[in-house]
Amino acid sequence: MMDSSLEFCRQKEDLVRTVRTLQVATQNTLQKTVPLLSSQMGLGLLRPSHVNQLSKKTSQVCRDLENVGNLLLFRQDELIQTISVPGTGGSNSLQWCSDGSLYVCGYNGPYVHLLNSHGKPSQALYCRDDDLFLPDSIAMTRLGSIVVTDIAKGVVRIHNPTTQPPWVKVGGHFQSPKGIAVDSSGQILVVEYMTGTVQAFHIDRIHRVHGIKKVSGLQGPQNICATSDGGFAVSEECGDVKLFTSNLKLCGSISEIYQHKFGNPSGICADPEGNILVADVQKRNVTLFPVSGSPICIVSKGLCKPSGLSCSPFGLLYVADSGDNSVKVYKYRVKPYYAPISPRKSGDAQSQTPRA
Repeated sequence: MMDSSLEFCRQKEDLVRTVRTLQVATQNTLQKTVPLLSSQMGLGLLRPSHVNQLSKKTSQVCRDLENVGNLLLFRQDELIQTISVPGTGGSNSLQWCSDGSLYVCGYNGPYVHLLNSHGKPSQALYCRDDDLFLPDSIAMTRLGSIVVTDIAKGVVRIHNPTTQPPWVKVGGHFQSPKGIAVDSSGQILVVEYMTGTVQAFHIDRIHRVHGIKKVSGLQGPQNICATSDGGFAVSEECGDVKLFTSNLKLCGSISEIYQHKFGNPSGICADPEGNILVADVQKRNVTLFPVSGSPICIVSKGLCKPSGLSCSPFGLLYVADSGDNSVKVYKYRVKPYYAPISPRKSGDAQSQTPRA
């Protein structure tokens, strides 16, 4: 143990020494070159080829430093809790709440379960309106209401405890609604699996739909999440993850941007800093795609069939594993997030780790 600790200290010292050397060299070069570039005509013996070479090397160093920072910040396979969820018949989708509680549903059981911040069941919402229904995916509105999709009956429902029955159908026409999310403007985003579309709309107090907009051309879309820039991301079955802007324009795909090959991307979520996390059912892992830098596999083992993801600002990742009907909780980030002025800023808020 002592030898391992000494080796760990040496590695840290080597990295600190390398970073400081780079910092000093950069400062020295800037102090020498800036006055010359500012006050003298010409570039001396400097040629365009020198500038191009420096640019390429600098870009590579910047990428390497970004990757080092990410690898120091994120953790892999740090499982801190496994929660069994009775009555769902296969945990499929989940929604983290700001008080630390968690909503979980599964497409084989007519319930939405609420787990408290310690992972213990505290409430079960029975899924019934005119008849029993099986919720497929779950999200939360800005007012704290739960909305679910029902792919079998082609319906989106919202939970309203003041009505009887408490589940109310959201107006509008849906074909095979699957994934659901709520973006930063309060707009509800619904994935339609068979037609390869996403519907975006607002609902009023009596659950009427307003301002419907559509995105089409997706191949087997499954799950959807809002991103920190106001847009959203959609996972495609046995395909890719597509990224959209706040005005519903396609801006790229993760496989193209990060040169990453998916097996079957399913569950998807985004954290406050803009990192996108994707569960791959085929590869049985979860990969984080940072705002800049290379992809990082943060869960590489222990998953049977990861189908839903949610993350908290405290550096915790919740994975709905329908293979063994559980929710697995991982600490994937060394530091929690700072209550943001900017979503990119992190600080030293205390981590809220659920206890078994």
